[in-house]
Amino acid sequence: MHSFSGFVKLLKSSSPLKCAQLLTVVVVTMLAGVALYLSQLMVYTAPDASRLMVIEGRVSGYPDSWEHNRSLVHFGVAYKLDGKREGKPIYTYRELYEASRLRINTKVVLTVERVDEGSRVRELATLDGRILYDDRLGQQVVLWNNESIRSTVILGCLASIGTAVAAVVMLARHQRGMGLQS
Repeated sequence: MHSFSGFVKLLKSSSPLKCAQLLTVVVVTMLAGVALYLSQLMVYTAPDASRLMVIEGRVSGYPDSWEHNRSLVHFGVAYKLDGKREGKPIYTYRELYEASRLRINTKVVLTVERVDEGSRVRELATLDGRILYDDRLGQQVVLWNNESIRSTVILGCLASIGTAVAAVVMLARHQRGMGLQS
């Protein structure tokens, strides 16, 4: 079975008990996927101005469309903080990225906040002063990310409930068939 239609054929050719078991496996798998997806929720924390510093960084990754909002791209930046190399993802609008002509290894100016788990980029500017990412956009990215995840989680839960109902129906058929045999 390598496709959805193959799975449907398997369900149709199986006994009600076997169908219920297969559907239960699907429900458990779907709920595990929903839980993993839910773990990608982001949390926004306001910057602490006393922990901010401006440092030089470099673009370290190619831009890629962000799945939650195609008008944004995300790419990597790298910088050294306390002698340790750090890399972080950055988001910006595609038009701004293209207009800035950033490429791998291009120098950028970063405003970085020291946090307990290392550091967080709060702003990225080009050497000519064009701001491509700031904390307001970071806050918006968290909001868009979480909205998209919540929508997907709701759909996943509804699909899981529907599949669970189908499994219960199959079990009821099995029980009814067992009752007729006795």
